[in-house]
Amino acid sequence: MIQAYSVENGQVGIRRWRLALPSVVCSTQAAKRAVESVVRGKTVEHPLGCAQVGSDKEQTRNTLIGIGAHPNVERVVVVGLGCEGGPAQEVAEGIRQRGRSTQAILIQATGGMQKTEAKVREALEAPEPSAQRITVGMDRLVIGLASWEAMGGPGQHLVDALRQAGARLIWAVPEGHEGPGQALAYAEPLDEGSHEGWMPAIGGEAASLTGLVAGGCHLVLALGDLQHLGGHPIAPVIRLGVDPALRSILTDDLDGWIDDRRPEQWLDYVEAVCNGTEAVSEQFGGDMFAIARLGPTL
Repeated sequence: MIQAYSVENGQVGIRRWRLALPSVVCSTQAAKRAVESVVRGKTVEHPLGCAQVGSDKEQTRNTLIGIGAHPNVERVVVVGLGCEGGPAQEVAEGIRQRGRSTQAILIQATGGMQKTEAKVREALEAPEPSAQRITVGMDRLVIGLASWEAMGGPGQHLVDALRQAGARLIWAVPEGHEGPGQALAYAEPLDEGSHEGWMPAIGGEAASLTGLVAGGCHLVLALGDLQHLGGHPIAPVIRLGVDPALRSILTDDLDGWIDDRRPEQWLDYVEAVCNGTEAVSEQFGGDMFAIARLGPTL
């Protein structure tokens, strides 16, 4: 069983990040400095939010909303500049519409970078009741699958075990292909009644992970090889190898090789990570964050 954290909108989380979420590239440094001394403080860095239009602007906004409303985030403050094309207030409102509390703090309205950093830090560090841990089953989790088509038969056996355990699944599927279940847009969460779905894997490895996490995945199971390493700031990424020729090269960089354990043993490992054991990517701090783009930035 999983000892999860209760979230205000009825969901459960497996991490308790306090997130300073920049709505635009111009506020990333203020967000980064604000969380330096915050316990469980996190931020994400991206070059977007300014001079974006149309569907590209909408995708950035929707992705940031998904990250800010994520159940692994205990508290979130949206940090904006004040003149960006995708206003911080819109991101904050989208987070609130998903049942999460937040506020937008704007550099131009606060009086500069240092005052903004202090205000964001104060908001993230404000005392609150101790987080309530509750015992839940795998059916309360959403698990992402990235580059999983390369995992072959052992990977499929693990997927079957996850399904049997009741986990909800989202696949990141290469462009031009389809996956099982509900067809999702990038960063879109599963419908409440859906148990499985897929979204396009676009924009590279980091953007693909972000799409899954913004779609609500508590953790991600992903291929591990020379081109596929690292984790994500918000959700644990469990990296599993399939190529035996890489064992001597990536000895310390992966959580293991898919065929080294039976599916039920991998389920035990997934449960341990949900209960606080750090995945290898968490241990070495290999966070990656990117948002897939649909068009040019002006």
